[in-house]
Amino acid sequence: MLFRLTVILFMMMTITGCGSSQYEENFKSSLTRLNNEAPFSSLWPQPISIPLSIEGENIILQMRVPRIFDTKTNEAYALDQDTPEPRNRKVRLHAGRLWPKFLQFGTHLRTYEVTLSFKKRDNKNTRSSIRCFISVMPRSKEVDAHGVLSKRITETLKEVFNKNNAISSQQEKNNPELEFKSGVGEWTALSVPMPNGNKRQIEKIRAIGNIQLPSYMQRGKPATQNKTFLSSCLIYIVRSGQETVILSWLLPVDLAAINNIDASAIDVPVTEMPVARAMAGTVKALTAPEESNKKTN
Repeated sequence: MLFRLTVILFMMMTITGCGSSQYEENFKSSLTRLNNEAPFSSLWPQPISIPLSIEGENIILQMRVPRIFDTKTNEAYALDQDTPEPRNRKVRLHAGRLWPKFLQFGTHLRTYEVTLSFKKRDNKNTRSSIRCFISVMPRSKEVDAHGVLSKRITETLKEVFNKNNAISSQQEKNNPELEFKSGVGEWTALSVPMPNGNKRQIEKIRAIGNIQLPSYMQRGKPATQNKTFLSSCLIYIVRSGQETVILSWLLPVDLAAINNIDASAIDVPVTEMPVARAMAGTVKALTAPEESNKKTN
């Protein structure tokens, strides 16, 4: 894909007839932008902007959303605490679907959800959801009376992903690439690309187990079902400015593999950047302009 874009760019510059020095400068600049953009092809090109106030400071949190959450379809939704059930607006959205208790760290901003039909590794057709939860807290709150944030997250996950939802021997056989059999893994430090060409350090933890996921049973129909899947729970801690953003993912292991949501390897080719890592690389907390401050006061 990148090679094709480079060829097209070269042809366009040849046709428009730039001078050689100007051509080289424009070509290098455009090639740099293309290289910087390569990891983010799985995301929408324009970031979302969420205004919020943290510790008296008005900020705008920006990030790019994965294309899989295409809210123009009737399968994907952007949800917050004021959103009713999308397919039955007379009913309040279940709190556990909007933000499960074991992922409640910081202040919830938004949940992205999509329900997909797919074939499991046992060749059975089924439907389930992929959900990404966005929350934020001041970096000053990462450490509290209950310990550091990463420790609190680990302890909470261990209460949910334990021996009661351990994977079976057949599931283990069907999923040889799993990092561990079940339970909660260790925190991993990752270096991920940013759209400006720089890299940022993030932290990631993964939990695996058989847990219930709420999903729509049929396309366009409001009926939901809690069905048990061998699932991944991924949590990324991303720091920008004075804010700590927590991106949490909850989905079946099969869907994680099919949609390249995550990868067990620390180093992956840029063009194969997992969706969750690419999203984490686009997080940016900006101080709101004075005009925005006046409007929110």
